[in-house]
Amino acid sequence: MQVIKNKAVCHSLISLLALLLLFVLFECIGTSAVLAAPSNSLEICGDGVKNPTTFTRAQLEDMPQYQQVYSSINTWPSKKWYVGKGVHLSELLSLVGIKDDARLLKFTSQDGYTMTLTVKELLVDKRYYFPHFNDNKIGDGEGNIAGSSQGAELVEPIIALISVEGSNNPNYMNDLNTLVLMMGQRAVTEQTGNAFVKYLNKIEVLTSEVPKWDSPQANPGSGEVSAGTMIALSTARMDDDKIYYTTDGSTPNLNSPIYNWIAKRWWSARADILGTYNHPIGPINENTTIKAITIGPGKENSDVATFTYTVPVSKPASETSIVAPNEATNYPDQALEKPLQSEPKATLTDVQNHWAQKNINELIASGIAGGYPDSSFRPDNTITRAEFATMLVKAFNLQNQGGKVFADSEQHWAKEYISRATASGVVSGYDAENFGPDKLITREQMAVMISKAAKLVLKAEAMHFADSAGISEWAKEAVLAANQSGIVKGYPDNTIRPQGSATRAEAVTVIVNALTLK
Repeated sequence: MQVIKNKAVCHSLISLLALLLLFVLFECIGTSAVLAAPSNSLEICGDGVKNPTTFTRAQLEDMPQYQQVYSSINTWPSKKWYVGKGVHLSELLSLVGIKDDARLLKFTSQDGYTMTLTVKELLVDKRYYFPHFNDNKIGDGEGNIAGSSQGAELVEPIIALISVEGSNNPNYMNDLNTLVLMMGQRAVTEQTGNAFVKYLNKIEVLTSEVPKWDSPQANPGSGEVSAGTMIALSTARMDDDKIYYTTDGSTPNLNSPIYNWIAKRWWSARADILGTYNHPIGPINENTTIKAITIGPGKENSDVATFTYTVPVSKPASETSIVAPNEATNYPDQALEKPLQSEPKATLTDVQNHWAQKNINELIASGIAGGYPDSSFRPDNTITRAEFATMLVKAFNLQNQGGKVFADSEQHWAKEYISRATASGVVSGYDAENFGPDKLITREQMAVMISKAAKLVLKAEAMHFADSAGISEWAKEAVLAANQSGIVKGYPDNTIRPQGSATRAEAVTVIVNALTLK
């Protein structure tokens, strides 16, 4: 009898648990459905309107409807078509009595996402649909390849009641993501994708003063540089704020080249192509002026920053290419990362009085680093991932054999060094097939490699540099450990410049610093 009772209790518990599970599933599905449901109203409020109003979807549907195709690029970056049908934003704002001193428009979706835009950039600046913005595109993505602006059509921003993303066919429109803020591009390369606010249910019109973006910085800064130097530009945010630049002396604007195509929030996910899309400017082989400006949503453009570089006449452009071991050259034994064979201290012509002179001479003498056949070291030139990995193998005497050979390094001069460094766990590739041997090494990549080579204890503590937020998540502990160990140091302006390209002098110095810990 007791057994029967126990079985009955067991069955009851199982039934109760099943009911609870169904209830939880129902609640989750119900919640998801609410989050994914179209917005049924739109509130327009704020100190920038005279008559705050909440419009129902039915009221919006009774207003004049406009249908438009939009071209758009997101901050991944990739290109997309949109089609939307709805109400002109300007007409809605006119109905609520937008004030003359209104400056900002803050758009909020049902899920809490917000996007702030200035009245000027959204309602005053001309915006276009570019029917040929996808020209020159070979495969998926490639949002950094500028299309043609031919045939551009003026378009107004709308609040769409039906729309489709990723197609220019209006037959696919539905209300799934609506209400949606949709707008044109001011230039054929402008990234507007993240400004298409979905599930929109609130617009705040504000009279607040419009802030200004910070001006771009350059690494290295203005001054004399060696031929072949690459210039890295940056801002504190590096996200939907874009750096536009010129090298011909003209003032940059929205039609100028973009420097940081991939937004910082995507850097870890796009590590395989980050150096291709967000690449340094150069090589600088002659006197050059770079002008740069920050342009982004919700703020006024930054002041134009000007960086001027002079290249000594004694270092002609013909001598700036890196000479690698075993390449077809007249100097096979005097190549990069090989010690000079004849009195290196006497023949290096460009390290006298350089801040890293002592460190350079030390690694030259030990055979860890080498100069160029023209008797220069070029301390302020940038350095590639293969070159730094090679120096690490030599400095730490990494002998592990049988390491991975990446597909993009099979024919590379540094194949063996990369293989040894990989087998020792000091370096890794962007993915299973690509190491990116000729990509410039960033300071945070350098910090990770040197931390592994020196076997530093990684410390998860706070970083206090002004640009600490720019350090990739996967590099934070290594950068912190390298900095606290005195191996990788910051700059006088309290920055660490994690995405900046490391110079040859910096690379030599961090290796010397690491070796002193052994």
